[in-house]
Amino acid sequence: MLKYIDPDTALNLVLSETKRARAQSVPLLDALGRVAAESVFADRDYPPFDRAMMDGYAVQVADAGKLVAVVGEVAAGRTPSQSLRPGTCVAIMTGAACPEGTEAVVEKERIQVQGDTVLLPPNIARDHHVARRGEEQSKGAVVFERDAEITPLAISVLASVGVRRISVFAPPRLAVITTGQELVFDDAQPGENTIRDSNGAMLAAQIKLLGLKEPLLLHAEDSLESLATAIEQASKMEIVVFTGGVSMGRFDLVPQAVSDFGASIVFHKVSQQPGKPLLFAKTDEHLIFGLPGNPLSSYLCFHRYVSCAIKKMMGKPFSQRYGRARLARDLVARSDRTLFVNGRVEKHDDGWLLTPRSRGSSANHFSAIDCNAYVRMPPGQHRLEADTEVIFEWTEGYPR
Repeated sequence: MLKYIDPDTALNLVLSETKRARAQSVPLLDALGRVAAESVFADRDYPPFDRAMMDGYAVQVADAGKLVAVVGEVAAGRTPSQSLRPGTCVAIMTGAACPEGTEAVVEKERIQVQGDTVLLPPNIARDHHVARRGEEQSKGAVVFERDAEITPLAISVLASVGVRRISVFAPPRLAVITTGQELVFDDAQPGENTIRDSNGAMLAAQIKLLGLKEPLLLHAEDSLESLATAIEQASKMEIVVFTGGVSMGRFDLVPQAVSDFGASIVFHKVSQQPGKPLLFAKTDEHLIFGLPGNPLSSYLCFHRYVSCAIKKMMGKPFSQRYGRARLARDLVARSDRTLFVNGRVEKHDDGWLLTPRSRGSSANHFSAIDCNAYVRMPPGQHRLEADTEVIFEWTEGYPR
C-alpha cells in the first residue's frame, strides 16, 4: 500500500483500477446519454433509392430550356409508375423516389407552368437536388461507433437503420455509507451535540448529477460491527462510498472495516487540502472510497476521484473541464500540500471572472454554497493579485 501520495498519482491509481462496466441491452430511448458497447451497421443503402431533395420536377438534363410534358406525379412513399423519357418530366415531392431516368430535380420556383407542360430553366446541373442510392451510407457501413455517446441525433440515425435496442455500458450502482453517531436523519431533531446528516444528501446529489439512479443510502455507527453490517448491505453495489471514519481518531474505523471485508487498500491519505484522509480500496467486484467527513473535503474527493471512476466505467470521457479566468480579488494562500481553493466563476463582458471564497474550515459548507470551480495551487505560499489570470477547474454550473 502506498502512503501519502500526490493528487495526480492518486487519480491515476483510481483510474488504473477502474474497469469498464458490463454491457447491457436497453431500449433505444433509454440509451440516450449512455455510451455504446457495440458498433452499429447500415442494414441497407441510405437512401435506399434515388431520392428527391426538393419539391419540383424530375427531369433530364438535355431538356434544359425546353417545354416538356408533365406525365405524372410521385409522392413520398409511393412507387413511380413509369420511367422518365426525353421531352417529359414528373412532378415530385421532397423525399419521394425518383423515376428511372431522372437526372435532376428542378425546384418549383424555377419552373414556368403552361397547362400540362412546363418550361424548364436554361441551365440544369446533373444530380441537382437528387440524393443517389447509397450516397449517405452503403449497406454494411458503420453508422455508429462503439464507445460513442448516444445523442438525440444518434438516436435518429439508429432508428433509421432499424435499431430498437442497443448494447450500452451499464451505469454502476452505488452505495453511500455515512458514519458516526453524531448524525441524525430524516425528521429527527438534533440534540445539543448531534447534527443532521448533510453528506449523504450531497453525495446522492452529485451521483444523480452524473445521470445515475439515487444511491443506496446507509448509515453505520463508529464500531466495526456496524460498519461490517453496512458493507455487507452494500455488497451488491459496484461502488461503495464512505463518508467519515477515515482519519486518525480512535473511532476512525473504516480502513480496518474495509480490510476485514477483504478489500485491498490501494492508498490512504493524499497530499491535498482539503481531503487528505482520502482512502481508496478494491476487491474483484468493488471500488471502495473512504471520503473525509467534512463536507468540502467529501465534495472535492467525490468530484475529483469518484466521479472520474464512474465516468470511466460508463465509457465517458473522465478528464475534468478547465478554463481561464481573472481573479476578482486578491488570493493569498499557504499550504504544505496541493491546495484546491473553491470559488465562483461568472461570465462578464470582458471574460470569465473568478471570485475565491473564504477558505476557512473544510467543514464550512455555508461559505461555498454557490461555488462552481476550483483553483489548484502547488504546495507553498502564494499571493495572487486581483486581475491575475488563473486556470480553474469546473465542478458544476458550467455552460453546457
